[in-house]
Amino acid sequence: MSVAKPYESAKSLSGWRLRLFIANYGVYIALLALLLAATVLTPRLYDVNTIAVVMRQATQLGIVAIGQTMILLVAGLDLSIGGIFIMTSIVVADVTNGRDELVIPAILIALALGALVGLGNGLLVTKRRVPPFVATLGMLVLVKGATQAYTKGVPGGFVPDILGIVNQSWYVISIPLLLWLGLNAFFIFVLRRTAYGRKVYAVGSNTEAARLSGISVDTIRISVYVLGSCLAVVSGVVLTGYVGYVDRFIGTGLELDSIAAAIVGGTAFVGGRGGLLGTIAGVLLIQILGTMAVLMGLDIQVQFIIKGLVILGAVTLYSLANVEE
Repeated sequence: MSVAKPYESAKSLSGWRLRLFIANYGVYIALLALLLAATVLTPRLYDVNTIAVVMRQATQLGIVAIGQTMILLVAGLDLSIGGIFIMTSIVVADVTNGRDELVIPAILIALALGALVGLGNGLLVTKRRVPPFVATLGMLVLVKGATQAYTKGVPGGFVPDILGIVNQSWYVISIPLLLWLGLNAFFIFVLRRTAYGRKVYAVGSNTEAARLSGISVDTIRISVYVLGSCLAVVSGVVLTGYVGYVDRFIGTGLELDSIAAAIVGGTAFVGGRGGLLGTIAGVLLIQILGTMAVLMGLDIQVQFIIKGLVILGAVTLYSLANVEE
């Protein structure tokens, strides 16, 4: 029976501490490094107006990323968000037809439809055992097809003036930003301090162990898909108010950016590991990186390459950080 030498034990302990540090604080260090680099590369980033734009765009992405993070925590994935954005915009404009007093009914209808989409995703994944990528991609095509058929390919309608409230801001503080912070605070509490949150992590960590301990695994998975879709509706309402008109390309790319933000923030594809604080940092990192690329005058293709490299780098780093000796 071999005995580990003292220096080997110390080396192993040091390596474990380094991996743990990277896993817990890697995204925050990367965000800080990016902010320091911006002082040299794009000092205009620190202009008050630029910061306000960054925070407004981060809000739209961040609300969606809350739901995406919770779905990833149960080893899921949601690509149907893009269709929900378009559907929300059409429902709000069509139901209200520009009338402020009909905003609440329109939002409730959009939430109901969004919940139905999330329920469909959850049932496909849990009851039919369809892989999340395939199930949610199929739902995306279905929702987009339904909206195209409903509008005959020409979405229209009037967005109520009251939704313009999302454009109200006080320097960098805006109503959507306060909404994003409030939603984060609520769901951080849910994930950390409630039985439901513990069940979400348990399902993502070990499905079979969670089932044997009495947790209704399918119910938890379906619920996070419904929550994710409803949060996409909320973000869709904010984005519709910001744009001020119906656009069939509204929110394009946010579904992939929300996955990227969660992954960069430390949430694992395999589930059971991660959280919303990391996702907040991931959202800010991706949004600031994109803004810096614009300020530097880089082509959109280069921006996509940079974003892809950041995601691959984050996944590789977290993978190495979680490799056991």
